[in-house]
Amino acid sequence: MTAVTPLSKLAVDGIAARWRATPWDAEGLGVAATAELIELDDGSPVQLAAVLAALDAAVGALGCALCTTRVATERTAVVAALAAAGYRAVETSHALTLDLAARDPRAVFGRTVEVEPAVAADADELAALAAASFDYSRFHEDPRIDGTRARARYRRWIVDSLTNGDQVWIHRRHGVIAAVMSFRRPAPDRVGLLLGGARPDQTLIAPMFWAGVLAALRDDGVATVTTRVSAANHGALRLHDALGFTITQTAIGATKLYAPALLASPLAERTAVRT
Repeated sequence: MTAVTPLSKLAVDGIAARWRATPWDAEGLGVAATAELIELDDGSPVQLAAVLAALDAAVGALGCALCTTRVATERTAVVAALAAAGYRAVETSHALTLDLAARDPRAVFGRTVEVEPAVAADADELAALAAASFDYSRFHEDPRIDGTRARARYRRWIVDSLTNGDQVWIHRRHGVIAAVMSFRRPAPDRVGLLLGGARPDQTLIAPMFWAGVLAALRDDGVATVTTRVSAANHGALRLHDALGFTITQTAIGATKLYAPALLASPLAERTAVRT
């Protein structure tokens, strides 16, 4: 089970940065340590440079290979400060929201497919699906990170979801997992979709699978669904648009690499998943 690490706070001249170590990223990417900058206050260029330098020292003390962050595009001063501090914009993503109470997904595509909870015995099959089917993230879209490392990160993510409090639903076709969706339910009427996809040879069932997941959630009293989709993932954006999702925010995903040569090297594919 993946334990969520606590936030650490550092402040310089009244400007605060809140960050956390991300051992799940480190293990998946095959490096000693990684971190994520969660929140950064607004400030002047000088103030922001100072607090980001302090963050460099803090994550450097952990031996971090990289630090990731995500910031709304309208926060132009913060975006500029991150770039000046050595962060590279590697992903643009959209936060999406669906008023599920007002829209029955069964009416969109005319049919759904059956969904069921995944079980621990599905771990290896889910890991293989994740490695083959997920192509968009701050790791996948960063050309400095070898693709084998990004795939290994998402193999771990979906397997961790079986035990860390997320819910994982799947569709089986001819006895094989054809599609998967992981999500969190912070309140009885709210769900956040995390990671979804279909096997490369089963992509035609993706619309019916998404509709099946949403229909089951609607029947169980969920009224609002949120998610985040990479702007580069045109197929997923079209699917969510058809289902009635609307964009509520656009953000830039940025990464600072402290070990670029290591992350550029291939990571041996794992034959078994960590459980």
